[in-house]
Amino acid sequence: MMKRIGELNAEVTNLKADADRFKAEVERLTKAGDAMLLALNKPNDIFDNTDKNKSTANWHAAKEGKQP
Repeated sequence: MMKRIGELNAEVTNLKADADRFKAEVERLTKAGDAMLLALNKPNDIFDNTDKNKSTANWHAAKEGKQP
């Protein structure tokens, strides 16, 4: 019984480490998405306003967990 408790405690520790790693990855990707959106919305000749508005709306929807 004690062996099983030790195994379960080790599994919980591993799952917590995974959760922390995933959270950090989400934070990095969110910051990257925010930076990309800022770059996209700077004046340029590559994207027209329709593309910028759609991309902006899609990014905000994604950050809220919605499908764009």
